Amino acid sequence: MKAALWLALVAFGAPVLAQSVLPPEQVVRNTLENLPQVRASAMNIDLARAGKARLDAGTHEWTVRTGLSRRTDQIGGRYNEQDVALERAVRWFGKAAKDRAIGDKGIDVAVSGHEDAWHEAGRSLLTDWFGALREMSATLRLEEQVALAGQLRAIAEKRVKAGDAAKLELLQADTESARVGALLQQAQLRREQALQLLATIYPGLPVPQATSLPLPAATTESADWWRNKITSDNHELELAQAEADLIGLQAARLSSERMPDPTIGVRAGRERDGQERLVGISIAFTLPGAGRNADQHGAAVKAGMASQRALQTQQKVSAAAQRVVTDSERSLAIWQTMQRIADQSAQQSVTMMRAYTL
Repeated sequence: MKAALWLALVAFGAPVLAQSVLPPEQVVRNTLENLPQVRASAMNIDLARAGKARLDAGTHEWTVRTGLSRRTDQIGGRYNEQDVALERAVRWFGKAAKDRAIGDKGIDVAVSGHEDAWHEAGRSLLTDWFGALREMSATLRLEEQVALAGQLRAIAEKRVKAGDAAKLELLQADTESARVGALLQQAQLRREQALQLLATIYPGLPVPQATSLPLPAATTESADWWRNKITSDNHELELAQAEADLIGLQAARLSSERMPDPTIGVRAGRERDGQERLVGISIAFTLPGAGRNADQHGAAVKAGMASQRALQTQQKVSAAAQRVVTDSERSLAIWQTMQRIADQSAQQSVTMMRAYTL
């Protein structure tokens, strides 16, 4: 349904429609920017940038070690000795570049998520806006039917008083007038609910005007063109693919942890109360265990799952695009049929009114 409305918006994107049905573009943009889900997705971009800065800096930090000891030799000499060391682990084998790539891709995912949130918010607004227009238009039509039913009842009452019709005709007119009146009350309730929804979720939007709705028209582009348009510019698909790429990069980064990072340090010391001075370097390695292999396997499985989710999203988008195109073509044909029926009903009503007044 949302996709069909989106297609309708693009198909009827003429200036006449924009001026008569849709609210001003700048008002819509301001409204969407202030929606909580859109603002949260924008904040997520800042969060991704902070995450990239953290990845660029790395998880390793400087460590300072210091020690104080007392040496006693065999002849009774006692000496104070001190040592200090500065150490830090170093990313190697391209791990820093991989972390930077993960940070960049994380920002891409956040941007795609923001675009998808904006798009979904716009589609929701479009659905709610046209829902309000539909209820307002239905209320106007029912008001016309109530007025017509009142006229028919008045005519039936005159005919009964004149002896030209049975009381049953007046009872039938009363029943029809009451039925249409009940339908009008229900439509008015739905209209108020739809308008309240717009006012609550989208504050600042003008009230829709359903007095003059444009007539639907057939699109000039082919069905293949519309399918390609929907699938090639789809934020949901872009987001799924970006997430799959990010998880793939994270899996590759975790795979590189099979070779642990070395910890490199420099140290200095004083021995035998300063009679001897030491300066040196140190290198330490963590011996990898089975846990690293398990983490690597789990990351590879997650990457495969993300790829399958991206394929599933692509299939869903393609199926939705096909459904939207088909629904659009069929909906236009159905509307044309219903419009012909409405015209015929209007002609019948005019004929019946003339017959009753004779």
